[in-house]
Amino acid sequence: MSSDSSPDIIRTLALISPHAGGKTSLAEGLLYINGSTDKLGIVDNNSSELDADPEEKNRKMTISTHAAYYDTKGYKINIIDTPGSPLFLYQSEIALDIVDSCILVVSGIADSKEQVDRYYSLIKTRNTPSFIFMNKMDKERANFEESISSLKSSINVNPVVLTIPIGSENNLNGVVDLLNMKAIYSENSKSVKKDIPDDLIAIVNEYREKLIESIAETDDNLLETYLNGEELNLDDLKSALKKAVIQSEITPLLIGSATQLIGLHSLSEYINQLLPSPLERSVIKCLNSEGKEINIEPSEDGPVICTVFKTISDPYAGKISILRMFSGSIKSDSILYNSIKKSKVKLGQLSRILGKNLSPLSEIVPGDIFAINKIKDLYTSDTLSTEHEQYSVKLTIKPQTVLSYAIEPQTRADEDKLMPSLARISEEDPTIDYHRDEETEDFLLSGTGQIHVEIIVEKLKSFYGVNVYLKTPKVPYKETIKISTKAEGKYVKQTGGRGQYGIAWIQIDPLPSAEGYEFVNKIVGGVIPKNYIPSVEKGVHEAMKSGVYAGYPVVGVKVTLFDGKYHPVDSSDIAFQIAGSMGFKKAMENARPHLLEPIMKMVIFTPEDCLGDVIGDINSRRGKVSGMDPTTGGNDINALVPMSEILKYAPELRSITSGKGNFTIEFSHYEEMPEHLSQKIVEEKSKTDQNK
Repeated sequence: MSSDSSPDIIRTLALISPHAGGKTSLAEGLLYINGSTDKLGIVDNNSSELDADPEEKNRKMTISTHAAYYDTKGYKINIIDTPGSPLFLYQSEIALDIVDSCILVVSGIADSKEQVDRYYSLIKTRNTPSFIFMNKMDKERANFEESISSLKSSINVNPVVLTIPIGSENNLNGVVDLLNMKAIYSENSKSVKKDIPDDLIAIVNEYREKLIESIAETDDNLLETYLNGEELNLDDLKSALKKAVIQSEITPLLIGSATQLIGLHSLSEYINQLLPSPLERSVIKCLNSEGKEINIEPSEDGPVICTVFKTISDPYAGKISILRMFSGSIKSDSILYNSIKKSKVKLGQLSRILGKNLSPLSEIVPGDIFAINKIKDLYTSDTLSTEHEQYSVKLTIKPQTVLSYAIEPQTRADEDKLMPSLARISEEDPTIDYHRDEETEDFLLSGTGQIHVEIIVEKLKSFYGVNVYLKTPKVPYKETIKISTKAEGKYVKQTGGRGQYGIAWIQIDPLPSAEGYEFVNKIVGGVIPKNYIPSVEKGVHEAMKSGVYAGYPVVGVKVTLFDGKYHPVDSSDIAFQIAGSMGFKKAMENARPHLLEPIMKMVIFTPEDCLGDVIGDINSRRGKVSGMDPTTGGNDINALVPMSEILKYAPELRSITSGKGNFTIEFSHYEEMPEHLSQKIVEEKSKTDQNK
């Protein structure tokens, strides 16, 4: 079968790390030394080929997943560069779902290991073959030995060292390849191999012995040879090492400086030699058309399975869908079947993608990352297969949003463009949410944190010309009652013509759960005709939309209609609606009304050294800690906290934990608000209503 490439020469890998680890710089360096770009992209001077979005340039950080590629020495390498901020962790998880291997990028500065454990746990839970690249070894305070020790303690891994530095800090000028026993220097972006400096021979021999021992321990034959004191064949070592990497038994570590291109040639060689091809990966777990999980062996001749893992919504280029080919092969203009949307899709031109630059491909095989343009009903996580063999690949479920702002268009023109613009942005970033809150009437924009929401607002402005105000959202308080009362609702108007006449006696009682609503009809003897009973209930419903205490919706009330009067001529539906409303309001005034506030269930991750500060902060917000669960790198705190206390919690937690903390949030229940706080809410609402 002819194709642009064969699966056995493809390497598809993700670069992941916490923010500022240097992933994008590493990607740019690999692209440059392998001829995929003609200049070295630098993040700090905004010349990066990948971080091309205006907000990425402005913030000097990767915001979205980017795909790139290079070809070298007969190999075809696909790179997925991911964001490092925990706000965009979902994108790293999606990337790991679709690649065959990954590189965890860490800093060579020993005290800069922020959140590395979280990213390493993502790798381990998926059993993804991986390297560790220790970057920034040319920086001040970079220390190889201390960084190795720090890494072992922070992520509980014992990496197998493949390269060690020649020089240190700003005197770093090369690396020693321990397997091939050569010093590798980067000169004018080219790799230059030389003999190992004499002053490093002792330490090189020490590390090489550890390397050979680690490899030998993965293979019984090699181990026997090693224990007998015999020399091990280099090809046998490489073969055993590759097998151990693919089976995630060994995690090799290489060092260097991405911006100085030091160590990148060795890394590039080992990507080719040790990381798995698509055919060497584990089976693909899919759901068939009946929803049953099955395993598919990746093959060019197997069933067609390709999944969208990224969508680019460009105001000028239109919608670009980026997919991973898991199995089978396709050509341009193929007609496939969207197994999620149950619809046919004509692909059009197939392309490789580097940032936002596309180059045509004639055929796609397993392992390929490719792009297709302007397919309307195709979204992230959709799987394309054939109609007679439908499969879907399950990717990580998008996280819940944790921070909401009310947004208000600045002009009528902004209002008209707001919804379609947000729809385009959400195609690219499915982790945002936007909707009108029926209770508060706020239009809410929600994201994974404050920076996330700010980025969306900036995109609205710069890409779509939509200007909005950001406001703290209103809290959807509710009102209820504490005691039972009775009241008469009387609406009687008699003039020269036909009048209005409706009298309804109502009793209200608190429901035990302080939730819901119940209406009971106890009219006997026809004192109110049956056809007017629904009118009374409708009036009560209307009155409950705005309680007498602070104007919030009323819940947790049982309403009993037990008496009343009517007039054979003047009574009407509207008269009994008004009577029902009046009776409910009068009764509620005497039923000791009070406010209920929404309580949110939170799971807050914090490093061990910040545990006390985080719990203290939760307590100061009237929160109740219900338990703690130890987890990788720290603890998960389970807590119930009033919504009003955490409207801006994301940036505050980030401040307390130096960016290491994160949380999930969901509604739990409503609870009575303390009297002194509810009085403040009543006063503030009264002032707001007077100013309208």
